Amino acid sequence: MIRLFSRVALGACFLLSAACSKQESASAEDDAEWADIQALPNEAKIISTPDAPRGILVPEVGMPVPDSEFEALARKLQKIKAAERQSGEALLTGKTLVFDHAKRFVQLNENVKLVDDYGEMETGTLTGRFSVSNEIEHIEAENGVVIRSEDRTAEAAHAVYDFKAGLVQLDGQARLLEGRRRLSGERIQFWVRGGRKVVCEPNVLLEMASVSVADPLEEPCPESHTEIRADRLVYDEALNLAEMAGNVRLRDPRGAMNCEKIRLHLKEGSEIDWIEALYGVIIQSVDRKALAERVTYQVEEDKFTLEGEPKVKQGKNIMTGDRITFWQKTRRMVCEPNARALLHLDEETRAKFLKNLND
Repeated sequence: MIRLFSRVALGACFLLSAACSKQESASAEDDAEWADIQALPNEAKIISTPDAPRGILVPEVGMPVPDSEFEALARKLQKIKAAERQSGEALLTGKTLVFDHAKRFVQLNENVKLVDDYGEMETGTLTGRFSVSNEIEHIEAENGVVIRSEDRTAEAAHAVYDFKAGLVQLDGQARLLEGRRRLSGERIQFWVRGGRKVVCEPNVLLEMASVSVADPLEEPCPESHTEIRADRLVYDEALNLAEMAGNVRLRDPRGAMNCEKIRLHLKEGSEIDWIEALYGVIIQSVDRKALAERVTYQVEEDKFTLEGEPKVKQGKNIMTGDRITFWQKTRRMVCEPNARALLHLDEETRAKFLKNLND
């Protein structure tokens, strides 16, 4: 990118100096000396002087400039147009360009595209700012920004790319797509160099394939869709951890979960390994409700563990203890220690139970 702007700067400065250099002003005596000279008629011809360099053709007045005069420039422009981006360089294209060396910025408009080693950006308007040493500081884009980097696609109304920090900030209906997950919010920040980190806030919405936490006692539905809303999301690829905090609301076709914080612990390849929900956790389905301060879900084991005064309620029956563990597929539940169960039997079951006692 630095080389690109250096070339643009040199080209722009050359064109400006050629077009705008001042001519020396004529003195009063010069005006008098040339006062009687009349303009040549249109049909007159310019005669080359004996000192004219050989090989240079002097055209007649009114004759168009031969195409050969522009052949060198045309070849140079064609070469620039066909140039391929090398590793470590950035290629920047657009329909129109405005360059201001004094203010250290360049602006491209219409069908703008930026390509570098980390991905590509498409937008309607792009403004690049650079330091006095011609090093790019940041790029600002607006009007339909689309960024593609490896397996990610980002969209927003406005974006800023900080080259030194390797940081991209999206504002205005920001969205980030990665695999089967889609993240949206009012602002998304992500880093394209080093450890890939993502921060989204506020009004976060994470959409992904269902992780089956809504109803642990129902059969899983692999085609279901899960949505998680929160005030803030932070994803750290180095830690394989995504954390959402503040009014967390999880919803899918089988039920719902509310809590104050949820952590998604990921495997290599961004698949979910296990989930941790914290503080005021409520899991609710059609006829079941579970309460706890901490809930973990092990995906491979299909196991839920409730801790922190856990309670499970089904109909009128309530089970409590220090820890409640259940497995979704086998519908097995273990409560220990200090297990307690409050059962409300229907009349038929109660009568049968009393009869068995009497017998």
